[in-house]
Amino acid sequence: MELSGIELHYLVNKINSKVSSGFYVSNISSITKNSILLKLHHPIEPDIMLMVSTKGIWLTNKKYKQVEENQFVKTLSKEIERARISSISQPGSERIFLLHFVNRDDKVRILIVEIFGKGNVILCDESMKILWILNPVEVRHRTLNTGSDYVLPPSRGEDVLHITVESMVDSASPLPDDLEVVKWLGKSTSLPRKYVEEILFQSGNNTKFAHQLSNKDIEIIYEKTKEITDKVLDEKNHEPSVIMDKMGVAIDASPISMSKEANAKKVETYMEAIDKVLSNEILSIGRSLKTEEADRKILELEHDLEEQDKAKMSVISKSKSLRSVAHELMKLSSLGIQDMNDNSVKTLLEKNDSNIVLENGLTYLILLNERVKLESSIPKFSSQLFSRAKELERGAGNIDKASEELRSRIEKLQGQTQKIHEKIQFNALESKQWYERYRWFVTTDGHLVIGGRDASSNSAVIRKHMTEDDIVFHAEIHGSPFFLIKNARNQVNENTNLIEETAQATVSFSRAWKDGLSSGDAYWVFPNQVKKGAPTGQFLPKGSFVIEGKRNFCKGIELKLSIGLVKIEKRYTIVSGPLNAIKKRSLVFASLLPGGSDPMNLAKKIKSEFVRVISEFDSDLADYLKKVLLDDFIRMLPTGQSKIEHIERGQSVNDVKIA
Repeated sequence: MELSGIELHYLVNKINSKVSSGFYVSNISSITKNSILLKLHHPIEPDIMLMVSTKGIWLTNKKYKQVEENQFVKTLSKEIERARISSISQPGSERIFLLHFVNRDDKVRILIVEIFGKGNVILCDESMKILWILNPVEVRHRTLNTGSDYVLPPSRGEDVLHITVESMVDSASPLPDDLEVVKWLGKSTSLPRKYVEEILFQSGNNTKFAHQLSNKDIEIIYEKTKEITDKVLDEKNHEPSVIMDKMGVAIDASPISMSKEANAKKVETYMEAIDKVLSNEILSIGRSLKTEEADRKILELEHDLEEQDKAKMSVISKSKSLRSVAHELMKLSSLGIQDMNDNSVKTLLEKNDSNIVLENGLTYLILLNERVKLESSIPKFSSQLFSRAKELERGAGNIDKASEELRSRIEKLQGQTQKIHEKIQFNALESKQWYERYRWFVTTDGHLVIGGRDASSNSAVIRKHMTEDDIVFHAEIHGSPFFLIKNARNQVNENTNLIEETAQATVSFSRAWKDGLSSGDAYWVFPNQVKKGAPTGQFLPKGSFVIEGKRNFCKGIELKLSIGLVKIEKRYTIVSGPLNAIKKRSLVFASLLPGGSDPMNLAKKIKSEFVRVISEFDSDLADYLKKVLLDDFIRMLPTGQSKIEHIERGQSVNDVKIA
């Protein structure tokens, strides 16, 4: 499947509206040398998985494994990891898209992907100077290489997004007499054949050659061109489907209903259709690359097997023919004919295209390309033929044995390739719970606690998720998150663990940790004490709120956190929070104190130690943990430096239950 310019235009605009509002690149994965997967993170919104490929650009709900090494990923990781994605654009309806990033040093980086021809991926700086290119280009109209400036390819005609009826009329005159309407319209609009045929079908135009079109014909074609283009560009008009081949494989995706669609399967969104079709294509290419040598060998062996089958059939045919001639000769013998020079014998041999040759003083009969010593009597010669037939039949048996060996080798190689193909799959991304976008943990008695990561998520915690049944926590220090204990208002006076655990999380995730303090104060209030608006004449920064009434203080709370591997909803995830809560619900956990290592180095050490501990009792889980992104550990750590107090096995192997 090849995306058209208007299909790409829809995808670019759709994705740009989603990702250009504060998303940054948290991880870059290599899929093939032409395809990468960007994990985009946002303080509040769920993560987005964005596939960037020479096949196109789309949002995916699939989890991939690398199928081909991509050298570009190392460069990209250095240049745009942790960078904010500012916009995604497309020049007109060209089959080109650009991703604009602003990295941590406020440097602009532009990733350009061309999806025509063999495709190309190019990384440029803010001046469009090429920093890296997948496929250098040197043709008459442009040169693209590291250090040169990026130049767009020449336009292939008028942009269909801005085409007018006047320009379409002009393009139809003068024209060669043999230029078909289909080719003229495709060239005039740069639309793929499927849309061109649909336009002509809906226009009711059966004219074969373009020069025969009247202005009225062209006007009708123009109106249908605009109508179909607008449908593709506007999601409200979509009737998306996946086109299947005879084997049930998804081979194309359509955003709108087409008159001549066959084997179309309706889907919810065009993005879903694109994800299904193009993801399958990427993996299909990957499978072929992984088994290229084995596939070549299988073809060679299958050819050898075919040749052996042909040889066997030839040998069997000869054997049957020799036996047939021998039997005919024996019939003549039974009639009293014994001499090989008899005319009846000569007639029989001639009928079977035989000829006599003399070699080294001996006479041979060439019969069915088999050389048999000529005997003077029919019985002796018949016996020679029967013996030769038996030799051929033994040869056919040997061919069978060789063929069986070939079949065994083919089956073995096919089994190996099948295993490789089975490994190269994608799985549906794990659906995360709404609270996982925030700081969160589950108390020892099963209550969900959520807290802000920054000003935006602080605001969301209070404005979106606070209810009258919750308890609200804040630390007595500037730069504190808000934490909520969900549905715990009626238990606040009878459950001291609930209060202590949440208070510890609140002070530990505050600025106090970064400042290296050993303890801090927190307080809790009821939701009706939290005022979401600023007093008259005052301004509240984002993520800040006014607290009225009595504050219930928790004094001298030790700054201490734990990070652990927890099973929730039948999947494993990394969670951080107060020691007792994490210890109770983790398979393995690390106890942390302020000061020591930066988050990156600490995350590496924690992950390594978790793998070591887990491998002692569950090797499969240890293998899974090795593949967990380091970013998943980093996101769980408090701001600032931390040190490990100890790492040990936790107390749970069961799913976390939330009250």
